[in-house]
Parts: sequence; C-alpha cells; structure tokens
Amino acid sequence: MRILMAADIHGAPEAIDLIPAAIREHRPDLFLACGDITHFGKPPSYAEDLFKRITIRTLAVPGNCDPPALVSVLDGLGVNLHMKKVQVHGETIVGLGGANPTPFGTPFEIPEDKIWRGLDAVMEPGAILATHAPPYGHLDVVPRAGHVGSRSVARVVEKYRPKAVLCGHIHEAPGIVEGDVTMINPGPAKDGRLGLVDIDERVVARIL
Repeated sequence: MRILMAADIHGAPEAIDLIPAAIREHRPDLFLACGDITHFGKPPSYAEDLFKRITIRTLAVPGNCDPPALVSVLDGLGVNLHMKKVQVHGETIVGLGGANPTPFGTPFEIPEDKIWRGLDAVMEPGAILATHAPPYGHLDVVPRAGHVGSRSVARVVEKYRPKAVLCGHIHEAPGIVEGDVTMINPGPAKDGRLGLVDIDERVVARIL
C-alpha cells in the first residue's frame, strides 16, 4: 500500500493544487492528512474545498491549530480518523488529532492521560499510527525547548510497536526514523513538503 501524507497544511491555498498533483504523479492508494488542516479555523471552508478535490480514499485527523469543531466537518466528509481505527488494503490505521498541551494554548490540546486512554482503546500491534503530535523523543525537537512530543504517543509506540508512525506538528523537526518502527514527519505542507510511505514486507518512507 502506498500512502501520500500531508501535515501542517495551515489553510495554504497552494496545497489545493499541490496535493492533487502529487496524487496524480505518485498514484497512492490513500491520502492521509495529519493535522493542522486549517489555520485556527481559517479559511472556514478549507477542508471541504481540499478534500472534495481528492478522488482517492482519504483519512484525516485535526491538529492543535484546528478548532475541535473540525472533527464534525471531517465526519461529514467521511474522512475522520481521530481516535478511530480503519482498515485499508488489509492494514489497520489508527488516528489521533490535536496535540499534547503546549505553552501557547492552541485550540485543540488534549491532556496526556486522555491521549493514552483514547489510543490504548483502539490501537493494535503492528498497525499504522497517524498522529498530529510526534512521540516524545522522536522528530520533536524545538530549538531552545528540546523534546516536546507526546509522552502518551511514545508510550503507545512502545507498547504496540506500530508498523509506521506518520506525524507532523513540529515544523522544525522534519525527518525520517528508520527501524522496526518507521517514523516520518515530512515537514509543513504549507511549504510544499509531503511524505510518501510504501508499506509492503517493509516500510519505506520518503519526503517529497
């Protein structure tokens, strides 16, 4: 299975064309939006405008800069993965939107204990984990602040050993972690960055 992923879109008008063009070029089976689809809810119709242009299977979680009301919008579009699991091409994909608490009081922050309970209720060993926030200790370093990822996501990764972790949130920490759990933060889609993840006998991740 091939997944095209985008994180931190932040309502960028360029992404309305960028993402469908990447789908045509790379022919993924699934498009996955890993949060911050809008920029604090603006533009209000952005999620509908973007996802209605995408003609392949799509799943999405909101980010901490999305309003919690976006969950209902994603439900209405049939793409919501927040605190859910879905089967796609024989793979289980589990999603978490929002983020662990930040110093900035952004719209969609979730206490770590609630992140743990929500994910632990739906996670499966060897699933694909799609989150906005990265796991603490991986792809989560902010200059002068250090590691800022979610300790509960890290705990879920340690317990369930997902096949792959697809995340975003930390604009300053794009990259790929290879190993028995492959992790990718492609960097902000608002800056033209996307991720491509091929899942077969092994996981191969690329930043586009």
